[in-house]
Formats: sequence, structure tokens, C-alpha cells
Amino acid sequence: MASESDAGNSHEQEIKACRHAEKIDSDENNLERIWGDLVKNVGGSWEEVVKMYEQNPRVGKIKFDNLIGNTALHLAVYCRRSDIVEKLVAVITERSEDPADILSTENAGGYSPLHLAAVLGYTEMSKCIISRHKHMLGIRNSRDSLTPIHLAALSGNKEAFFWLWEMCDSTAQAQDYCRDRNGKTVLHSAIELEHWDLAFQIIHRHESLFDSVDNRGYSPLHVLAEKPTAFRSGIYLSFLDNIIYHFIELMPGTCKVKTKLGNLCDPKNYYQTCNNFFQVLLKLIKFLVSSGNSRQKSTKQLDAENLEEGQGHHSSNEAKGHSRYLSFIKLIASKILLVIFSITLGPSKTRKLKGIKEKHIWSLQIMNKLVDHAKKQESAMNQLSSTRHSAYGYFRRGQAEATPILLAAKNGVLEMVEKILEAFPMTIFDTDSEENRIALIAVKNQQFHVYEFLLGYNHIVERVFVFNVVDCEVNTALHLAAMQHEYESWLMPTSLLQLQWKVKWYEYVKNSMSRGWSHKKNNAGLCADEIFTRKHKNLLDESKKWLKSTGDSCSFVAALVATVAFASSATVPGGVNQDSGLPLFQHHLAFRLFAISSLLSLCSSFTSLLIFFTLLTSKYQFKDFSRNLPLSLFLGLTSLFVSMVSMLVCFCSGHFLMLDHTLKYVAIPIYALSFFAVTYFSLQKVPSFFVLLKTVFHRVPGRIYPEDSF
Repeated sequence: MASESDAGNSHEQEIKACRHAEKIDSDENNLERIWGDLVKNVGGSWEEVVKMYEQNPRVGKIKFDNLIGNTALHLAVYCRRSDIVEKLVAVITERSEDPADILSTENAGGYSPLHLAAVLGYTEMSKCIISRHKHMLGIRNSRDSLTPIHLAALSGNKEAFFWLWEMCDSTAQAQDYCRDRNGKTVLHSAIELEHWDLAFQIIHRHESLFDSVDNRGYSPLHVLAEKPTAFRSGIYLSFLDNIIYHFIELMPGTCKVKTKLGNLCDPKNYYQTCNNFFQVLLKLIKFLVSSGNSRQKSTKQLDAENLEEGQGHHSSNEAKGHSRYLSFIKLIASKILLVIFSITLGPSKTRKLKGIKEKHIWSLQIMNKLVDHAKKQESAMNQLSSTRHSAYGYFRRGQAEATPILLAAKNGVLEMVEKILEAFPMTIFDTDSEENRIALIAVKNQQFHVYEFLLGYNHIVERVFVFNVVDCEVNTALHLAAMQHEYESWLMPTSLLQLQWKVKWYEYVKNSMSRGWSHKKNNAGLCADEIFTRKHKNLLDESKKWLKSTGDSCSFVAALVATVAFASSATVPGGVNQDSGLPLFQHHLAFRLFAISSLLSLCSSFTSLLIFFTLLTSKYQFKDFSRNLPLSLFLGLTSLFVSMVSMLVCFCSGHFLMLDHTLKYVAIPIYALSFFAVTYFSLQKVPSFFVLLKTVFHRVPGRIYPEDSF
């Protein structure tokens, strides 16, 4: 009996297992059919997709593929179908047992439909979900552990961000949702990703984020200090770009163009730009004329009893009048140049520079707001506590490795260094984790403009404690200037200019320090001169090779030009008169050009040959690379270039005399083409010559950028 009972139970279990397997197969077949219907209807008939959601709530969990992992709700968000998103969310909420689970379904990127709407900035679709499931504001994605409000800030979507912020129940809840797992707030992220307009609005609406620090101890001001290109001192602009940048006028706080001349970025508005320009000119003339008349009337109405006072008033009015006229002339000149440059260089260049200047204005306004808030907090601390809290204590609340002013000095953000020193003078004594002060950091990172500013800063009482300091390895600023770092703050085109910059930088720091500190030794027992000689030995060898190879090549070319110039100077085109011995074409303009250019070519080529000979026989000491060798190279290249151009003029003028009238019209275009080619390639190298000339005569070393390469 027992065996029969066991056999019956096993048979029933087998039947149940078969039925369960049949049910699974049936469900799988249904899911495959539903998946096929979804693929067919998505992008076409969205109403059919809504009906499928109404018939089977499990459809909301079906993903179209494993690679991207989007559901139908994800795709509706992508397609900006807010009406479909509203209907799908309503169906899921009403018919699903766990609507939050379906709405939290993530794709392969870790985004739920709400996260995706926040990233794309679709506020209407976020409203569809948040209005029914407000708790989803605090749901973090699995990939980055970020909430929708933080993702909106990362993407720079201002409207979506501020709407999600307003939906939070309290400021504390919003601040919690605005932090990631590294402790960064939305203000940190907006500054780091350079969403300047969003960061500017955040600091004006939510001051509670000013004092926030991340896990590294970095405040928003720390993050801004690591963005050197967000400030004028951190970018390179050519001569023409600098002029256009200076003349572009933007309104503070809004970064809108101040005058209608800002619309000249659009080629369609060139005519309107000129029209607006002349309208502004007419208004300025009327203003000056009216101000002059009113000034005359006010002078006539002076009381005779107050003659001396009237004379003083008259002189002040004259001074104001002169200043008005000067301002008028400057404004007219600036607008004319702006119109000319914008038309000749193209609208893209002006539009690019306008964007750069907007970024700089945004960053300056954000920096000023953050520093002003820090100053208020310091004042509040001093009022609330009997113990004085310095700015150092405020900036080191999060135990960061360096304060904002030290990071700004490291990255060359001169504007921030000036602003912080103006608000907090005691930050001049801040130190980082390696006991480096601001002067040592500026020298270590080769930020010469920051170091030069500190030398000229007149509000330093104890300069000894700023410049005559050492780091944890007893390295002075001169030791740090003598070191050859693995990185460079900017690229340099040749080894010669690299060594010249290093020698000038070392000499500049050495001259700025007190006597006796140049011979101070560090923990390794080395003085700065020994370190400089050891660290730059390879660079010295490379500079020697470069100079020798350049001198050999240029000497060979100069010798060839000198040979040809000597032969040309001894030859008279057309011959001479047998009776008088005078040239036959002595009164011809082309002959005069031939004579002068041949003489100039001969003299300049011999000068160039002599200069390059002195380069090849130089001792190549470190001090020679500061000025002597670069100056000789500049003079040699200049004289060689003059000799080559003069030789070309000599050949063309002599050849022109030997042609008849018919062939002259054919030769003139060939001459013009040759001179055009020479002019074109010469203009390309003009910036390099100016850079070399500037580095020779400037006592303070300047930056050399890849755009100035030879």
C-alpha cells in the first residue's frame, strides 16, 4: 500500500511539473509575441502601445534589446511624446501592483525614464512621473548613484533642474538629493562641467550650497580655481583676437551684448550693423553738442561775486569736455575696428571670441559671489565667537590639501589670487600639505605672472615670511625654479627657447630673493646652481645641437646668396656706353632697383654669414642663452631673410630690363606671383619673429604657445 501511495504521489508531481513547464512555455511565447507587437508599434502607432500596457501591466518591464535596454516608456521619452508618457504612467499607476518597480526600470546606461527625462531636459515628462510618484525624486541610478535633479544639473538643463528643486519638500531634502557619492553638490558639478549660466543662477537662488564641501574637502571655490581657461589670464589670444576680445562689450550679470553691434556675428546683419553704427555715431554727436551748449549756458549764468568759484567750475567743465571727446574718439575707433575685423575675419571668429568673453564674465561673477559670501561668513564667525576665525580656517573646513588661493596660484588664475588677497590678506600665509606657501607654489608650477604679482603686491607686511621660505625638503623658491619638471604649463617650439625661458626664469627668481638664499642648501646638500646645472644638462646639449644645425644650414644659404649677390653687383644689365663708361639704363627705374637691391643683398648676406659664424664658435654657456645667443639668432635670420628678398628683387629688376615691351606684360604676373608667395610665407613666420624678439628683450619671461612655433 505504501509503495502504491508513493507511486501515486510521484505521478501527481510529474503532472504538476509538466503543467508548470507548459505554463512557462506559454508565458514565454506570450512575451515573445508581446515583444514583437511592441517593436512593430513603437515609433508608429503609440496608441496601440498604450492599449498593450492596459491589457498586460508586465509590458512595462519588457526591454527591446540587451544592448541598450530601453523600454517603451524610455523610447517615448526619447521621442518627446509627453502625451504618450502621461498615458503610460497613468496606466502603470492604475493597473500595476508595483508601479514604482516598473517606473524605476533602467536601461543599459543606468537611466530610468525619469533619469532620462532629467538628462535630456524634458521638464514636461518629468512632471508626468513626479506628479504621481513624488518619492522618485530621491531614487538614485545604479551606475553613478545620482538622483534626477543631479543629472539635470550635470547636463546643464536649467529649467528641469529648478523645477525638480522646487518639487522637493524642504531645502535639506533638496541638498541631500543634490549630492553624489563623492560628496559633490550640483554647484560643484556645474562649475566642473562649465555650465556657467546654471552655476550663476544656483549661487543666486540657493546660497545654502556655498559652504558645501565634497569628500576631498573641496568647496565650489576650489573647483573654480582648477579652471584656468575660464579666466582671461589662462588663455592665449593672438594680437588681432585680443583686439576683438577687448572691443566686444557685454552687460554684466546677463552676458548680453551691450549694443546692437554684437549682432555682427551673423553675416545677414552686416548692413544692419553699419546702419546701427552710424545711428550710434549720430546720437553721440548730438549728445556732445548738447553737453557743450549746456556747459556754455551754465558758465554764463555764474554770479559775478563768485568769480573764483566760477573759474574753477569752468576749468572742471573743460576737463569733463575733453574727457568726453576722448571717450567719443575711443568709442568710434573701437566700433570701426570691430566692424572691420568682424567682416574681414568672418563671423565664426567673432562668435567664438564672444563665447570666450561670456565664459570669462560668468566665471568672474561666480568667483566674486563665492568670495564675498566667504567674507560674510568670516565676519559672522567673528561676531558669534570670542575666538577670531581667520580666512584660513574657513577655507580649510573640509581638510583639503590646499586652499583655493593656493590652487589658483598653481593653475595661474591671477584674478582669483587678487580677489582672495583683497578680501582675506592673511591667506598669503596659507600652506598646503607639503608646507608650500603661495610663492613656492607659483615658482614650482612656473606661473611667472602670479609670482610677478606677488612681488609687486604692496600689502605684504612681512615679505620675509612669504618669499624666504622653504618646503618640507628645505627647498627654496630658487631650488624649485632650478628643477626640470616632467610637465610643462605650456608647450615650447624649440629647445633653444625652452632653455632661454628656464635661464631667464631662474635669473628672475634669483634676483627677487634676499642675499644669501641663493647659496642655501636643501636636505640633499645641493644648492640651486648645482641643481640647475644637473637638471638642464640634456636640454643644454639639445640646444647646442639645434643651434649648430641651424647655423650650418643658414650659413650655407647665406654663402650661396652672397656668391650670387657678388656676381650680380659686378654685372651691368644692358652693358655700358663705350664712350662714357656709364650704364645704358642708368636713368631707368628698374636699373636703380637692381643696383640698390644687389648692394643690399650682398651686405646683408655677408652680415648673416658673419653672425652665424659667431654662433658656431660660441662657448654655449647657460648665461649665453639668456640674451646673447637668441639675439644673434634673431639678427642672423633677419639679415638672411633681407638678403634673399633683395636677391629676388635684384633678379626681377635685371631680368625686366632685358625684355621687350611684349614680353614685359607676360613677366609682370610671374613677378607678382613670386612676391605673393614670399609675402605669404613671411607673414606666417612674423609672429615667431616677434616672439623671439620679445623673449630677448623682456626681463620677465613670458609664455610661449604652440601657435608661436617656428
